[in-house]
Amino acid sequence: MTRASLLLIFCLLLGNLPGCATSLPRHDLPPQLAVPPGADSSIARYVAAQEAAPGTSGFRLVKNGSNALAIRLQMIETAEQSLDLQYYIYAADRTGALFAERLLAAADRGVRVRLLLDDIGNGLADFRVAALAQHSNIHIRLFNPTTIRHPWLRYLSKVAEFGRINHRMHNKLMIVDSQMFITGGRNIGDEYYELTERNFQDLDVLGIGAVTHEVVASFDEYWNSHKAVPIGRLAGNQGEGVLLELRQVLARIAAHHADGPYMDAVRDSPYNDFPHGMPGVWRWGYADWLYDPPAKADPQDPRNRIPYVGRGLTSHVIAAESELLLMTPYLIPGPQGEAMLTRVADRIELRILTNSLATTDVLAVHGNYAPYRARLLQGGVQLWELKPVAGQAEQARPFFNESVASLHAKAFVFDRTTFFIGSINMDPRSINLNTESGVLISQPELAQEMARLFELWTSDEYAYALSLNERGQLRWSSGDAMLTREPEASRLRRFGAWLIRWLPIEEHL
Repeated sequence: MTRASLLLIFCLLLGNLPGCATSLPRHDLPPQLAVPPGADSSIARYVAAQEAAPGTSGFRLVKNGSNALAIRLQMIETAEQSLDLQYYIYAADRTGALFAERLLAAADRGVRVRLLLDDIGNGLADFRVAALAQHSNIHIRLFNPTTIRHPWLRYLSKVAEFGRINHRMHNKLMIVDSQMFITGGRNIGDEYYELTERNFQDLDVLGIGAVTHEVVASFDEYWNSHKAVPIGRLAGNQGEGVLLELRQVLARIAAHHADGPYMDAVRDSPYNDFPHGMPGVWRWGYADWLYDPPAKADPQDPRNRIPYVGRGLTSHVIAAESELLLMTPYLIPGPQGEAMLTRVADRIELRILTNSLATTDVLAVHGNYAPYRARLLQGGVQLWELKPVAGQAEQARPFFNESVASLHAKAFVFDRTTFFIGSINMDPRSINLNTESGVLISQPELAQEMARLFELWTSDEYAYALSLNERGQLRWSSGDAMLTREPEASRLRRFGAWLIRWLPIEEHL
């Protein structure tokens, strides 16, 4: 169980504090908008050279973790005008340090950097964030922050302000020079790039073209929201020396990892010849940027109750004509979602891949997902759960031979013609509490590629297929093997998942 889950349970046991909606520090800064896309930057010239029909956008799927890291670093190094980053998690690890070092280098070149982080997901100490923001070209804001910043007292602040801070910004986005973006399920942290013993299987999509204007506008809306508080209003002035100290720390970390497997995979990535030498081709089609407005995270705003991304995807789920493929790390459909999924499965093929008890990173989510499995299967939904050693034989350069796989990709494929990649999970937290975003793409070739990936990830090497026996009991099958209890999960883990499902927390997960 994660620390956030324990905090949530503690708050609920204290009395389910729905009314504790405290106020944020106000700032009267003028709106700060995206740098208008120029015509003479390297990215601008590259984008202009692509042949595309008016109103279309170009996309590439990014499936490999080291490629996903390499392309983000290359986007930072190639930037000439602006970098806008919006992330739920920014970890204080090797990847976080590498990003910070590259962002500082970009700012030194004169690039304007805007970094918007969720305050709860962000793993950096305030003084580190404030030190980075000491650079005149780096601007950092924290979304929906706690008002008490002392490291220990913040836990009390989380309880007292639960009604407000229970709403989080779960978006993941990077934009370079207002002309190219990458989005998907990956945050900034080692585990998202196959660099730890937990290997998150994830997906990103790199985009250019018409939809980029919608992406840039959504970032501006978040950045200028009253929920996005400048770090200086929270941590104060840290003094000029802290930036120099931070540079020295980052240089030591970079030097320590320069010759290890961490950077070898990045240097070997075909995306290092960016942008002109990138492998493959752009796939062009029509796209829409789906996002929840920042007001969804404000309990005092009437838009707080409107699940914009969830509603947009639901309309496409209902409109699917022959097949729907879903990848979601967390699956808690709720009574309404269960009814919708079984209605859809009654007329088309509906297949879902999610985490098993052995691969989930949030035990509480699995405990609340488990009761839905039999009813979904009875309703015609086909279910798969990821194996802990999913597809390791297919991974060319695993850093850990015994790494534990965990599904983190969030994707929908509609009739193999249209697909969505973004940050949203199929659970109450994503639908009702968090802000989410992602891109809906009408492009049959990429949709077919997504479908092939789904078929790979639901093959016997990667996942268990779920079914019911004649008595309605769950079975997990893989090739000739048939299991009758949660595969590869310890007795203690099974008991924990069973116990936690009795807590009244489903609507918060």
